[in-house]
Amino acid sequence: MKKEILFTVIAYVGVWLLVGTYWLCGQNTESPLWVVVATLCMMMPLIATVIVQRMNREPVLRGLGIRWKINRWWFVAWLLPALLTAATVGISCLLPGMHFTTESPMMTELLDKINAALPNGKSIPPTIFLLAQVANGFIAGITINALFAFGEEIGWRGYLLKLFAGRKFLPTAIIIGAIWGLWHTPLILMGHNFPDHPVIGVFVMTVACICLAPIVQFIRLKSGSVIAAAIFHGSFNAFGTFVPLFLDRTDDLLSGPMGLAGIVTSIVGLAVLHLTDRCVLSSTI
Repeated sequence: MKKEILFTVIAYVGVWLLVGTYWLCGQNTESPLWVVVATLCMMMPLIATVIVQRMNREPVLRGLGIRWKINRWWFVAWLLPALLTAATVGISCLLPGMHFTTESPMMTELLDKINAALPNGKSIPPTIFLLAQVANGFIAGITINALFAFGEEIGWRGYLLKLFAGRKFLPTAIIIGAIWGLWHTPLILMGHNFPDHPVIGVFVMTVACICLAPIVQFIRLKSGSVIAAAIFHGSFNAFGTFVPLFLDRTDDLLSGPMGLAGIVTSIVGLAVLHLTDRCVLSSTI
């Protein structure tokens, strides 16, 4: 069996077993344990990488781009998700029935809970709350989120990218993006990201990952490190939760980083990359 197929099978089986066991135990995404399960799922590509390398007597985690030499692309990986999120909010506002607001239902609910827990009737102004959320996004994106995102990226933009060496940039990104997107299937069917449309959400998630994959791959190659890809992935996850804070109405298929607005944002982002660096996008991996 080819290494890329073996890797994919192991990564898929791992996440299906984990989420399937969780489902058979009668749990759902409302349980606090779901965060633990979803986080453990992110480790499956890392586990699959180690297993395949061991089976083929390859040096474990060697030659996969784990480099700690910081360059400007690390900062691009850290800051770009915030810009993509802002663009996603803007595109969401162009969709029917959605408008920008600083008093969204989600923000109001969160503020009410926080203020209710404060002593002496104190309250946090919405502006301070939003600034704190943005700061938290930047911090989480480069720390805890990046750590767990590494579990995925060492598989997608580490091992798979190495196995696809010698192929063209865009076809490689599309293939890895499709594998990446479909890997989420059991999580999506549980209601992750698309609680109102779990079945069609699998298709939308796959398309979103295919569109986002070239951007992550671009950062991985330009930075020379899978660590930068993990920072992008972690920051993207952190800032992606902000979109509902700025919309008066949301729809999991339309708004959000993995919905229609996010897909359009990724396509626009890819077009910008093509205009700024056509050599990379048309090159061989």
